Amino acid sequence: MTLRVDHAAKQAFERIVGALRSARVDAGLSQAALSSGLPVRGRAISDWESGITDPTLEHLLQWSRDLGCRLVIVAPGGDPRQGFSCPRIGETWELFERRRLAAPLRNRRVALNLIQRKLGGLVGVSRDSIQRWELARVPPRPIALVVWAQKLGYSVDLRSAGYLPMKRL
Repeated sequence: MTLRVDHAAKQAFERIVGALRSARVDAGLSQAALSSGLPVRGRAISDWESGITDPTLEHLLQWSRDLGCRLVIVAPGGDPRQGFSCPRIGETWELFERRRLAAPLRNRRVALNLIQRKLGGLVGVSRDSIQRWELARVPPRPIALVVWAQKLGYSVDLRSAGYLPMKRL
């Protein structure tokens, strides 16, 4: 299957990356300075910001956190949909963030009476992929997260974190 990325999904992802670039510039950080806090080579931030490559979801989450932002799932009216509010004992910050993003998407799918196979067909992935994403076993690519949310009538946005992030483990 092929992920069904339309123009709106591309634009939504580009807005997120653009907002992160703006946050970096506003913070007075160079790409090299920002990348030193991430587990990536120095050129990665430049490649992400210019659209040469896409970050993994883990890198996008870390990039956002390091700039005081957080990815959120947003309902059509603009209200963020809440996922889990605290991590499980021993859970890494990255896994918690994946579960936090997946929960409102799973809840929306269930509320719409969509089976995983049908949603997978809409997104352009297998039922197994939807299942693994919902359980936070495997992270979707960031663009796949955007498409997944879109197919459920939601969107992915970047918001100020407004919280003290969990320490890196």
